[in-house]
Amino acid sequence: MKTKEDIMKMSLQELKKRRNELLNQRINTNIRCISCSGCTNCSECFGCTKCSHCSQCSRCLGCSDLLNCRGCTNCSGCTSCSECLNCFCSVNLENKKYMICNVQLTKKEYETKLKELSL
Repeated sequence: MKTKEDIMKMSLQELKKRRNELLNQRINTNIRCISCSGCTNCSECFGCTKCSHCSQCSRCLGCSDLLNCRGCTNCSGCTSCSECLNCFCSVNLENKKYMICNVQLTKKEYETKLKELSL
């Protein structure tokens, strides 16, 4: 398990590698999405808005590269998360904010790390 210090030291390349490990497939077109709006390259999603490269998600907003997530907002590279806000490359979280690789950061630390990584 990584610590907060480990996460803050991770480079963009390391974080992208971790995200790609979690997402074992890429989706090229919207397939079997229902009641979604403004989404691209998603599959089997329901009620999502402005998401991209997501699969089997519902009620997510402004997310990318999610798999099997519910009610998440502004998350990327997450799998099996529910009701999360501003999380990156995390798995099996519920009602969390500002997480990177399942490590809790403050809002400032999270924003600093994403800015450093140009995300």
